[in-house]
Amino acid sequence: MRRQRVILAVVAVAVVLVAGTVVVKLFDSGPAGTPGSGWAGPTQSARGYRNDVERLTQQYELVERTRPERTEVRRRSDQAVVATLTAGARTVVVAGPPRQFTEPSTTPAVIDSTSWVRVAPRAWQAEHDLDEKFASWLLEQIEAKNPPVDVLAAAMQYLPDAPDGVNDDGVRYIGDAGFGYVHSADERDGADFYDYLEIPWKFSDSGRAKPSKRWDRDLDCSGYLRLIYGYRFGIPLFNAPVNTTVNGLPRTASSMASYARSVLIAAGRSPSRAPTNLSAMQPGDLVFFALHDDPGLITHSGIYLGKDQDGGMRFVSSRGTVDGPTFGDVRGDGVVDSGYFGERLRRVIRL
Repeated sequence: MRRQRVILAVVAVAVVLVAGTVVVKLFDSGPAGTPGSGWAGPTQSARGYRNDVERLTQQYELVERTRPERTEVRRRSDQAVVATLTAGARTVVVAGPPRQFTEPSTTPAVIDSTSWVRVAPRAWQAEHDLDEKFASWLLEQIEAKNPPVDVLAAAMQYLPDAPDGVNDDGVRYIGDAGFGYVHSADERDGADFYDYLEIPWKFSDSGRAKPSKRWDRDLDCSGYLRLIYGYRFGIPLFNAPVNTTVNGLPRTASSMASYARSVLIAAGRSPSRAPTNLSAMQPGDLVFFALHDDPGLITHSGIYLGKDQDGGMRFVSSRGTVDGPTFGDVRGDGVVDSGYFGERLRRVIRL
């Protein structure tokens, strides 16, 4: 539990616990959806198409873009972008119903979003790599009437005073998380996802790990990312130190930034400088910062959420000033394009 309790008042986004499932209350966008959002609900029936690959390519146009290499999925009827897939990444941004994220206990920021971040069964390559399984998955994401919890909604389930939720295995897997971190070389003095969950975990590279009672219900910055992208959405997790690229998330923020198989979105001209161009960022990207004495040493990580009402590029992370996951900050700004964190941003990647 948090050591400093704060009240989370949610405006237009209510997280309600129903039989262990979190439901996000959405804005009613009206019968035609929100102009420019790309979302207008399900399209016509699959009847008349031989398979989902044919239906996808007939109802939608796949447009190739660069910097980074990606594919925009556009609805042929109105050319609205309904999904963006990045070559080499599993993260997919899908246009969905509008929603709003707020955290008034730490920030006046309001994030209005129609971006829903999904993790695909495999990394995307290009249109020629489209198969029936991937086409079926993509159509399901694009046309969902009631979209399930995505990466961004899951990230909100650990903010101040978020209600507890228990999964089918009896594990309390959501709820207000505290911050557990002591700066060290291997970060084992910090709280990983299994410490928060209070369960042992068997890693493919290092075997069984036991949770520490010192960190129960706590998450350090990289443990928070591993809980969301790994435990919740299936990205493989590694525990032993790494010095080469791995198909998953290593333990530390610096190892993630350097060795997680991903697409580089932004980086400074040197390891000690901030990126100058963040225009390619999209919600769900991982952001990395140098917050200690060495300006080239990455020590903090988070998830980019999108722009707030003032145009600030806001991210969520687990940090000490709020004693846990937050996209505000009682001592700072919480954006990546200016201020304290903007000056210390070093790298942006897309899983």
